[in-house]
Amino acid sequence: MGVYRRTDAATYWMSLVIEGKRLRQDTGVQNRRVAGEIFAAWQVQVARDRWLGIPAPTPTHTVQELVTEYLATVTPRKSPASQRRDHVVLEEFRRRWGVLGLDHLRTKTLEDYLAARLQYVTLATVSKELGVLKSAYGRAMRWDWVTTTPFRGIALNQEGEARMRWLTDDEATRLVGAAAPWLRDLILVGLDTGLRRSNLVGLQWSWLHDQGTTLVVPRQYVKAKKATVMIPLTTRAATIIGRQPRRAPCVFTHAAGRAYSLEQVSMAVIRTAKQAQLPGVSVHTLRHTFISRLVQAGRPLPEVAALAGHRAITMTLRYAHLAPSHLRAGIQVLEQRNLSESAGSELSTEFCVTPVSQDFGGSA
Repeated sequence: MGVYRRTDAATYWMSLVIEGKRLRQDTGVQNRRVAGEIFAAWQVQVARDRWLGIPAPTPTHTVQELVTEYLATVTPRKSPASQRRDHVVLEEFRRRWGVLGLDHLRTKTLEDYLAARLQYVTLATVSKELGVLKSAYGRAMRWDWVTTTPFRGIALNQEGEARMRWLTDDEATRLVGAAAPWLRDLILVGLDTGLRRSNLVGLQWSWLHDQGTTLVVPRQYVKAKKATVMIPLTTRAATIIGRQPRRAPCVFTHAAGRAYSLEQVSMAVIRTAKQAQLPGVSVHTLRHTFISRLVQAGRPLPEVAALAGHRAITMTLRYAHLAPSHLRAGIQVLEQRNLSESAGSELSTEFCVTPVSQDFGGSA
């Protein structure tokens, strides 16, 4: 509680606890003495209002303040890739709407932004952008900075349909054949484990169990951090991982022991895919291929969801259309039932005794 300086702000901020709730506000000045006077005046005003029985006013926060606070307190807890995305996306929103009060950013403004961005990017991309701001507004509501959110009624689709690119067996062979030896190992492990990009590139030796035959990704490294993911390794994946030199905590490293970066691997896969004449292929395609192969083999969707680490079965259902033969087997069960019912009906008809009519009208 008091006046303090933030690393991401040029001015001094002040903090005060009112009835168990902490309020933070930008003083708007760079001089600490002046900031202290502003803070003292704020305390006097709060005390006066409280003794007079008037509720202390809730400060009006701007979009810029929300972006600053979110980047300082929430973003650092995310993965490096998510942190970079937060900074890029939120800085753009700060530039557009920073001066607006949180209550003054309207749903129509967001819908206009959504419509304008769809002329240049996919729905999945713009949904991810707005998803960051939506998360920030959720935090603002928890902090009592705002009582409502402009995202009510706006449907965001962060997965999209265009991301369902997966590799056929021939395409996978071409991609592996065109890859450099270091990248080839990564691709093959990705195809056999379905790991997310960050988990594949950052695969750690400590995640291996049962003599290197099972991979257990700790919850803190899993998307949404809700549960660990356990993947029994194929013989090929276990062999590839086992022959990697143990030079660092990560399995895949440079000769000097430095781990590969996600950007380096991502660009290498894209370049290799272009060389193999495979458009639209990225590191994430390996995960789609892993899941698609399981579904096409007729594995139950709950089993596929567990291996993929999906948070909800609805995410796995996006792949259900890839298993028409498996779905056809379900229809065949009904077909057999219909045939049995039909046979039973015919059997009843065959042994049915027709009543003999009796003539009570005398002899012919």
